[in-house]
Amino acid sequence: MNKLITPIILTLFMAAGNGAHFLFQKTALAEPQKKPAISEEQISKDSPFGASGAFSRPYVKDDTVTREEILRMVSGLKEPYSHVQDIGGKWIRPGIDITWPLVQPTPDHVEKGVYEWAVVDNLYGRVPRGVNALANICVGQGTKPGTWEFVNKYVEERYLQYVKAIVERYDGDGLNDMPGLKNPIKYWQIENEPVFPNLDSSTFNLDWIGFSHIVEITYTTIKESDREAKISLGGVAGGHAVKKNDPFFQKEIEGFYFPLLRNLSGRYIDIFDIHYYEEPREGPEQWKRAWKDMKTAYQLFRRRLDQNGYQKTEIWFTETAIPSKLVGERAQASDLVKRFIHLRSIGVKKIFWWNMIEGEHPLIVDQISDHFGLVYDGIGAEDPGFGVKKLSYYTYKKLIEILEGSDWNNIQTVRESEGVYIYKFMKQGKPVWVAWNDGEESKGLRIRLDRDTKAVKITEAVPKSESGKEVINYNGAFQEITRKDLLESYPPQLYLELGSVPVFVERK
Repeated sequence: MNKLITPIILTLFMAAGNGAHFLFQKTALAEPQKKPAISEEQISKDSPFGASGAFSRPYVKDDTVTREEILRMVSGLKEPYSHVQDIGGKWIRPGIDITWPLVQPTPDHVEKGVYEWAVVDNLYGRVPRGVNALANICVGQGTKPGTWEFVNKYVEERYLQYVKAIVERYDGDGLNDMPGLKNPIKYWQIENEPVFPNLDSSTFNLDWIGFSHIVEITYTTIKESDREAKISLGGVAGGHAVKKNDPFFQKEIEGFYFPLLRNLSGRYIDIFDIHYYEEPREGPEQWKRAWKDMKTAYQLFRRRLDQNGYQKTEIWFTETAIPSKLVGERAQASDLVKRFIHLRSIGVKKIFWWNMIEGEHPLIVDQISDHFGLVYDGIGAEDPGFGVKKLSYYTYKKLIEILEGSDWNNIQTVRESEGVYIYKFMKQGKPVWVAWNDGEESKGLRIRLDRDTKAVKITEAVPKSESGKEVINYNGAFQEITRKDLLESYPPQLYLELGSVPVFVERK
């Protein structure tokens, strides 16, 4: 808040004769100090709102994931991130990793230093201005089975050439850049869930020694090409299991991540990533309660990072979601708000929903993970059709619209008790409250407002419709009311009946 400074000049005059005379001269009021306007670029970088699987892919009906099929999908799109642009998202993980075989698919490519850039150019080279990409660099070949150790020094050297070539192509420094590059990549992630490199949950790769080496050499190579780049460690899979002392999860963190952090000892990691969902076998009520335990996972890794020299390392959650098929569209939309608000309030810098268009390879119809997305994929029972937006899509758009540009370092937790959650944000000098009641019945409560508040606008975070398909016009989709009947108190208070659907309260 600006402070009004009134300088007072004290002038002392000493006169001869009858003694001293004092003259106090008060200057004119100084102009209030105004904070410089925050640039759009800075707002974009500060924003916590992201999406993994952000690529607005076309309709697919099989599990073909060959390089040629991916290229066919991405090259024919005018805007690969149209959904992200529409909701106003500022951070993405496209959903297709940059694996070594993707750009050097044959030994001959590796030997001759030849790269096939078409897929990566179409995905990462077309990220729109104002959107920040976190790009996954993955080995994908050349390591001994079940380990992170390269088969020989020659392969390791070729891997580093591949890493350098990628960073140089997309760093925007004018040296060997992709032709026509408009939006450089400044954030890189080393692997994705490295304990499960083949996405096979029955196979662990706990070679933290070999992975420590990969992190060190990859980080160093990226920084040599782009000193401004920030590097994230590959995400922890199954962060939701931490609250259960799950043996599977304990094996991952105690057999891999904890010794990895000790070994690297405060080096080579700018960002630590956690993936958080819920166990697929759990029922809808457990899924709807899962967001409350995200703080447990955050605090566990925050302590470990701090203990190992990573006090300045940010924690991001680049994968989180709840399936609409299991809990319903309205509950999914409410949960999205709760996950984002709760995580940001405890210090998580970025949160990425998984994903924009639902469904992931291989396309096993109606498994839990096929229903995380904000847009239907046209596959499975009761699916209303490819491209139909869910309520959660509109809720995410409204969340960003109301809170983007807030002072993210000035979030006040007003209440987290008896099932009532209230958080206060400051946006351009004005307060915005986000509140919800997690109980089965509505509760009456009071929110203390700023002293000069005359009226407030209350917006329900979920559209009035029962499904996204029923939403015809975004601008009229939400229940909004203006309230001037504030309680006569100082400062004024707002009384409202709060249900399970989160609400935004803005000062008018």
